[in-house]
Amino acid sequence: MSLVTSRKLTLLIVFLGCGALGIARMSAADPDPKDPNTWRWNDPRDLGIPGLQHGTIESASMGRTVGFNVYLPPQYGKEPTRLFPVVYFLHGATGTESSDAGLARYVDAAVCSGRIAPVIYVFPNGGAASYYRDWPASYVRAETMLIRELLPFIDQHYRTIDRASARGLCGFSMGGSGAIRLVLKYPGLFCTAAALAGAIDQTPEDFGGDNCYRHASALTQKQRDRLYLLMVIGGDDFLLPRQEPFLRHLKGLGIRYTFVVHSNVGHNLGKYTELSGDAMIEHMSRELAKAEAP
Repeated sequence: MSLVTSRKLTLLIVFLGCGALGIARMSAADPDPKDPNTWRWNDPRDLGIPGLQHGTIESASMGRTVGFNVYLPPQYGKEPTRLFPVVYFLHGATGTESSDAGLARYVDAAVCSGRIAPVIYVFPNGGAASYYRDWPASYVRAETMLIRELLPFIDQHYRTIDRASARGLCGFSMGGSGAIRLVLKYPGLFCTAAALAGAIDQTPEDFGGDNCYRHASALTQKQRDRLYLLMVIGGDDFLLPRQEPFLRHLKGLGIRYTFVVHSNVGHNLGKYTELSGDAMIEHMSRELAKAEAP
């Protein structure tokens, strides 16, 4: 396994607590994490990022209009018969499809410079505090919406490579834990994942067994062998204690990962993206490139 520790002290211009990189955050009227009726499920914004478009789906499972942003690389319009791999980036708590979509600026720069192959990025709205799960006592069906509704919609309406080897997940905090849990739970849909400060499940008993530990253990040996994860955390992040027990579990199962620890990042998406955004994008690109190999 790979362990990378960053000791670099980086001066960042922090804007609204998120860094100077075009990552938008919620307004002063933040939602109540415990009250889904206060959550904003459709948040269209003009973020001024090349290739980024806003769209919606009508979620039958939740009875609501749910927004998403999709980044299309320049090659999408220039090569009308070409199919593209897809990455789903899952936002953190209190966020929306637009709050963390500033990552698309990094993706566009990497595509245009040739550092990564052209790729579609989708930024779903997973609700302010759903943890990308279905809530039994509420209308919230974030997992069903993402897996059963949004994913098929994207494959039907955009020129994607519709197979697991061409589909990945990544995310921040709540979204990081969602990305790791879902890649382990649905190996037939996704091939890789990355988490920035993931709020990883704490024990194999969490959520009645619907957690990262149990889903990792349930993978076949072949599925474990082909999976490669990237996990990033700050040495001063309150979620640091959740990482190492899970990494030991992965190591025991023979699941490959790279683990990166940064200094002086707190729990700030802007700082994480400054330090590891490109590494995450490049990790996803390397794994997805296997989809186009002969």
